[in-house]
Amino acid sequence: MTDWVPHSEPATEKFRRHLAQLAEREARETSPRQKDVFDTMRAFAARARFIRLGAIQYHLYEYGPPDGPAVLLLHGWDCSSYWFYRLAPALGAAGFRAIAFDFRGHGFSETAPDDDYTLLAFAQDTLALADQLGIKAFDLVSFSLGSAVALLVGDAAPARVRRQVVMNFGLFDYGAAQALVLPSVLGAIFDTLRRIPSKTLVYRYVSVTLCQREVMWRDVEMSFTSLVYCNSRAAFLAVTDLVRPERVAQVRDAAARAAPTLVLTGEFDPVVPFADSDRLAQTLPVARLHILLRTGHLVLFERPDEIERLVGDWLAAAGRGECGGAEAGGPDAG
Repeated sequence: MTDWVPHSEPATEKFRRHLAQLAEREARETSPRQKDVFDTMRAFAARARFIRLGAIQYHLYEYGPPDGPAVLLLHGWDCSSYWFYRLAPALGAAGFRAIAFDFRGHGFSETAPDDDYTLLAFAQDTLALADQLGIKAFDLVSFSLGSAVALLVGDAAPARVRRQVVMNFGLFDYGAAQALVLPSVLGAIFDTLRRIPSKTLVYRYVSVTLCQREVMWRDVEMSFTSLVYCNSRAAFLAVTDLVRPERVAQVRDAAARAAPTLVLTGEFDPVVPFADSDRLAQTLPVARLHILLRTGHLVLFERPDEIERLVGDWLAAAGRGECGGAEAGGPDAG
């Protein structure tokens, strides 16, 4: 069965602004490299769908057959669904119904009128979205902070989550200094990135600080688009909630009851220490830890082909009735 683009609510103001800015850029930036970027953005814009959940309009897109096994893709902090611009089509081509959406305040989704950007709010939105789309059971694929949300989704509705993949996330102990300083430091760094007019400088910053492997210009453009349209207050409050002592304990407890999980981590991730990812794998009831050698935090861009293979194989194993085994997988030899 072919892909479909179902009925949508009206687009958000942020999305309309994105289309206007995209048209302006297409008129003045004509290099082959930029045409590749614009073609990709147009392809995803054509798939954009908007759903209202309560007072907020959410942006999402889908790939794959509507009757395929549903996979919900949960993005990371200060990111958007565009971080899955490679993975979502690959999962769709493999027969899954891949659905990526922007958390409230992130990407092209609207901001929350009540300023509620807790991980619990993101988790409740995820379940409400599945309900709205008529999806009872699903897999979860998540990146960074989105993996904390995924664990909370599974804890709130364990019968609905079949399997999951978490990327570049781990369990950490609460630290008072960290809780006090981290949100402000991260907020300052990413608010500065938002204001940099040169994407070449952004590319160099990302390559030096977050990656161990070269990433494509298109990767940086898609991720920068995510960054620009994220609400800085939403990002600040989300990471503030992540490091609260109550939330740290809740996520850890949720991990101890989670569905079978593939944990993917970069060997040299500068954001999430390997020890934290290993602790997560040891806490999960059924897990496989896979280390991507010579890879940093942006595994979706640094190792896209490997990510597609690992994620697809892990999720397909559910259909074969494989439990996955409580083991730590060997490091990637690639």
